[in-house]
Amino acid sequence: MNILFSSLSGHDMTQSTHYLRVLQRMGHQVFRFAVPGDDTLVEDGRFVEPGYSPFTTLTSIVRQARFEPDLFLYIEPGGLIPLGMEESPFPTVCILCDTHQDLTARLNLARFFDHVFLYHRNYADRFKEHPAGHVHWLPYACDLELFYPRPVPRDLDVAFVGKLMINTDRKRILNETSRRWKVNEQRFYHQAEIPEVYSRAKIVLNMPLADDLNFRTFEAMSCGAMLLTRRVANGQEILFQEGKHLVTFDTEQELFEKLEYYLAHSEEREAIAAAGYAEIQKNHNLEQRIEKLLQTVQEKPQGAAPLRRVSAPQVDYQYAWLYEWWKLLDPALTVVAHARRAGRPWLHLLPPALRTLARRIKNKI
Repeated sequence: MNILFSSLSGHDMTQSTHYLRVLQRMGHQVFRFAVPGDDTLVEDGRFVEPGYSPFTTLTSIVRQARFEPDLFLYIEPGGLIPLGMEESPFPTVCILCDTHQDLTARLNLARFFDHVFLYHRNYADRFKEHPAGHVHWLPYACDLELFYPRPVPRDLDVAFVGKLMINTDRKRILNETSRRWKVNEQRFYHQAEIPEVYSRAKIVLNMPLADDLNFRTFEAMSCGAMLLTRRVANGQEILFQEGKHLVTFDTEQELFEKLEYYLAHSEEREAIAAAGYAEIQKNHNLEQRIEKLLQTVQEKPQGAAPLRRVSAPQVDYQYAWLYEWWKLLDPALTVVAHARRAGRPWLHLLPPALRTLARRIKNKI
């Protein structure tokens, strides 16, 4: 299959790198493109690649790809949404991951696409603008050629990989855990580093920010560690059996009690870790998820994006919203100018541009 693939520029913190690698390994022809990387990434010493202007059209992307696309795939976060999505002659697809943090933005973002795939099952019924059969739950899964048990000693009692500064409960719990047991260093980890951390861990502790079924759920089990995660009805209970594939907790007290118990009972811990690993190997690899996505789209290839059904002024406004969300002032103002030159209504496009301008001024003060 020929796939246009939109993802974040040169960024290590997004799952799109795994999708790209697996799609190519499966034999699909992929043309990947992005917007230019953010300056803050350069300041952090990370690789940033050249990208396309936000005003790039879908037609231009197709010319650059030099093949007839079968599919447009956008994986959040980041990526480029080119102009002309409402006229795409092939299906457009997005995978959204942060519905638990900013649902309103993801509802707006979904309007650009014919098919919407969500990591989080408990938000699927909120996407009401698409016809039936075009919003899907597609849980995350690992590339098992990257996430697998490394041949290293399990010399960590507990491992945790995640941001601490945005969640004081996490930080407090990790501080107490580190006081009582051996825990990995708390810092930023590149994707390629995480499998070894989890392979060294007897238990991987997962503290989701909200009710999300996050990456650690799958990555920990893929590396042969026992997963201890919050008990949430988010699809986790459908995919895995509590006490067999993983261990869960409700309260902080229960969390510490189970850490203490399973660190002291190695046979039980290792049996759960082995069952979780086997379940991941059988039912939760990224190739299976991608095959499911492609099959689903092929069964309903017709254009269903809400953007396809609205007027040109409404299309203008959707892109104006997008540029405001991306915090891009020049594109937001250019949408206004383009609408004026085309003789279309433009006053409704000013608020997003002015809000973007106000944010830029505030950030400089």
